[in-house]
Amino acid sequence: MSGAAETSELYELIRLIRPVHRRLARAVEAKLVGTGISVGMRAVMEVLDEAGATSVPDIGRALFLARQQIQLLVNDLEKLGLIGRHPNPAHKRSPLFALTDSGRTQFGEIRAGEDADIALVSKRFSSAEVAAAQQVVCALLDHFAEFEDDPNRPRGLE
Repeated sequence: MSGAAETSELYELIRLIRPVHRRLARAVEAKLVGTGISVGMRAVMEVLDEAGATSVPDIGRALFLARQQIQLLVNDLEKLGLIGRHPNPAHKRSPLFALTDSGRTQFGEIRAGEDADIALVSKRFSSAEVAAAQQVVCALLDHFAEFEDDPNRPRGLE
């Protein structure tokens, strides 16, 4: 295969990323109907599930979103009783947030539903194909890393 064909094929793969992202976000949103949890709140819950107690700035860095956006999501999750506020020994004015028992249970249910959908589509691919796809996406992320926004000063795409 020539370099031009490989470039063209990779470009076509890159073009698919946006519609895939949009459809995945809509699928997640559809699964959240009736829970009172938004896609953004779910993302924060995932960070807390994986990392444990975390500050708003650290959640923002993990999701590459502005601290202010994360604070709004954290406030909503706290009102729902899905996360709790804890003292931060490293910073007196930036508390740590962690999933409550209710939050852990609800996030576990959300992930179980997502896993059921993922299991259906995963039957179409071998482990080697999934590993190759991960390698391609990671290479794209690495190659274009210099264009990543500062989460405290996100830029528009205009």
